[in-house]
Amino acid sequence: MSLKTLPEIETETYRLQRVELGNMSASICREWVDLLAQRQSGSPMHDPRSLRERAVHGDRKAMAYFVYQGERLCGVASFQVRDWPLKWQLGELSVAQFPLRRLCLLRGGTALPEDPAAHALLFQEIVKQEQSFDTVYLEDIPVDSFLWKFVCADSTTARFFSRYHATDPKPRVFLRLEGTFDDYMDKFSGKHRKNLKRSIRLFEEQAPGQIRSVRITQPEDVESFLDQAVDLSRKTYQWNLLGRGLRAPMLKERLLFMARQGWLRAYLLTVRDVACAFVIGFQYDGRYYLEDMGYDPAWRDYSVGKLLQLYLIRDLFEYQSPRIYDMGEYGPHKEEFGNDSYVQGSLFLLSRRLYPRFIRAGHRACAGASTHASAMAERFGWKNRLKNLMRAWSSTT
Repeated sequence: MSLKTLPEIETETYRLQRVELGNMSASICREWVDLLAQRQSGSPMHDPRSLRERAVHGDRKAMAYFVYQGERLCGVASFQVRDWPLKWQLGELSVAQFPLRRLCLLRGGTALPEDPAAHALLFQEIVKQEQSFDTVYLEDIPVDSFLWKFVCADSTTARFFSRYHATDPKPRVFLRLEGTFDDYMDKFSGKHRKNLKRSIRLFEEQAPGQIRSVRITQPEDVESFLDQAVDLSRKTYQWNLLGRGLRAPMLKERLLFMARQGWLRAYLLTVRDVACAFVIGFQYDGRYYLEDMGYDPAWRDYSVGKLLQLYLIRDLFEYQSPRIYDMGEYGPHKEEFGNDSYVQGSLFLLSRRLYPRFIRAGHRACAGASTHASAMAERFGWKNRLKNLMRAWSSTT
């Protein structure tokens, strides 16, 4: 069936069961794990063991919609209800933010059959809950996926929700780890390899013989790692300008849980026993997922973030090597290290009530003003200078 124009869809082929994850039975949990294994899909954030864990998701209300064909489980979609404000921003500067209750599809999509009937049944059930949230939020969905095409074409969804693309789709960069680290380095041009080696040499000259890249996987190492990583995060522009960084409630408990499951793989780069950069990531089912990274701005001129990526990639090749390194949220600097990508997007399905419409209008106006200002700054050659000045200023406040 074409997804360009979807008619009313008969859904009797399937039945749907909604389960609060705090009440999920052991048998359903096992079925879910088996389904993910068959589909070779999922991540630590999709695994039912983490979804039931308060240390991972806090007090957010989490639920799963199980799709059955007869008595056979054939699909799952998991959601959280989050109070997550929407910011009106001019570039990286936040000018206002408004409360927004979101029904968030857990990042990356669903494990549903590629059948319009299965997806229609899910969204018919979501529509029944529409008064309990302001928007359905679909984050980091591949734009060539069945889910993305369905939501953009489904007439029933369009009757109840207003689709809003707050940002344009962007590539999600990842690295297929094939061969050896030396094989990987050979993908760069001779000039690029020379520049990378020069960056490493300049960095190492600042602390000869005293640079360490430490891998953290065990629960007993989490507390010490986190103390140093949070101190670094507080110095970054992401913390001071964007309100991001290592701020999550119960972060320590979450990392301890991941370590106990054997999923944690974090790194700390130290110079003279002083931390200068960190990475938090998880290795799960043959993939390494980058969660967060940061570095001390005092080391910016030595490309310490780039060097930490190289140390990390080398270690991924050499120790319990995953098949894929998923670099997470898009950043132009990540394209330097990846060798494959796909395009992903995020989409709001906003309730047609007045308040969500007001928030969307203001957000759209700010985005338009930002685009215009950015084009002007680019035209006069100010854009990178202004951005760097703002980031440098925020990192010192």
